[in-house]
Amino acid sequence: MEMIIVLLIMLMCLGLPLILTVFNIINLFKKKKLVKTTIVTDILTFVLGIGLTVLLYWFFGFQDYQEALHLGGGEVGLHAPIASWSMPTVIAILILGIISYILIRIKKLNLPPIIAVASMSGIFICSVFMIIFIIQISENLKTLMVAYLTLFPINYILCSARAVMEAMKYYKEKNIVHREYENKILNECSKILADIDTWPILAVIFSVPLSAILICILLLFGQRPDEAIKAFLETSDWTLSKKISPPDVIYDGHYLCTVSLKGHQNIVKPTRMGIRKGEKIIVNRQLCIANAFEDLIHEKTPRFHRLVRYIYDKYGFPISKYIKKAWQADIVYILMKPLEWIFLFTLYLFDRKPENRIATQYIGKKLVITD
Repeated sequence: MEMIIVLLIMLMCLGLPLILTVFNIINLFKKKKLVKTTIVTDILTFVLGIGLTVLLYWFFGFQDYQEALHLGGGEVGLHAPIASWSMPTVIAILILGIISYILIRIKKLNLPPIIAVASMSGIFICSVFMIIFIIQISENLKTLMVAYLTLFPINYILCSARAVMEAMKYYKEKNIVHREYENKILNECSKILADIDTWPILAVIFSVPLSAILICILLLFGQRPDEAIKAFLETSDWTLSKKISPPDVIYDGHYLCTVSLKGHQNIVKPTRMGIRKGEKIIVNRQLCIANAFEDLIHEKTPRFHRLVRYIYDKYGFPISKYIKKAWQADIVYILMKPLEWIFLFTLYLFDRKPENRIATQYIGKKLVITD
């Protein structure tokens, strides 16, 4: 029963957005639309679209380009497609786009022509940003969850295009007559606004001062004038990225590797970078002592080493998959302390140069002990 519930939830989360996308494409080109159904799908599109995007962002746990990714268990390493310090600008553009869409979509507001054109400008600004976002993540669309990040931008553009076309049709049906003014400039502006077919062009032109106003407001919150562009450029792993990230850190294959990587530094005390199977890892003294002990018994008692290796492969590696939080790694580190002392005592009892053996673990070279 639980499995069925999980499958149904997955179907709703992954299948419903695709169904809504198809519905929005059909509605864009269909002449006769069911108004109530369209409103419902619009609400679902925005609520589920924003919710799914936030959920996927959280699921990936995106980090900025200057952070080394800590990978394990076959994870795909990708940094954030948008710089975190640019998020205020991104959120402001999204809010502008949603408010503009709502104003255009709800015809009952009977917007004055100038407000309608301004709303179309907001939609234009947000749609351009959505297109750039799709281009940004197109580098990694082969990853299914990344591909799902394109759904809300695509659906926003589809819904907005339909709303703008319906609004223009609505205002045409109202047959707006321009008001006569004594002032020639006002009179010309009134004539232009009365011509509904010019609204898309006016919206593009008006998007420049609207963007300037938005930038001025964001400057007060510490954002840069070109933050909307830097949001994509100051990243790595994506189409428009201009930054290079540090090498990924791998912890796959040893639960003590996971402990030294994920635990709190003041507890697990990582000491340096190491090499394991050609990949960089973070090591601490406990990990080096455990590996030195294994190296010693492999050298002195191969049969006993095979037993130790069998026990670890059966029980040790699966444990690492459950160490997700720093406090879990801390607990494992503390529980391993008695074994660490036993390993260390054994090394000092049977090895001529125990500290040499410990120090040379995970350096990419085989230890050679000389008399």
